[in-house]
Amino acid sequence: MIFLELVLQNFGPYFGKQVINLDPKIDKDNSCPIILLGGMNGGGKTTLMDAIRLALYGHRAQCSTRGNLSYSDFLSQCVNSHCHTVDKTRIELL
Repeated sequence: MIFLELVLQNFGPYFGKQVINLDPKIDKDNSCPIILLGGMNGGGKTTLMDAIRLALYGHRAQCSTRGNLSYSDFLSQCVNSHCHTVDKTRIELL
């Protein structure tokens, strides 16, 4: 399975709509099969992995900060704290 992009909207520290390109191809002739994610502590690297797990496994996902929380409580905790209550929160893995 090859993932092309991850779309996060108001999920964890990601405010607004963020589209992350996961396609390792630079051009037709050159392809780099590895994507590295880096950042400071608290920058959202683990949140990206949790988002991918949630997109793939739903309520069975073993996310880093879920602990003993119910699925609905965990999802409520994942909503960005700066967004309005009427704004959508979503994860999309293409």
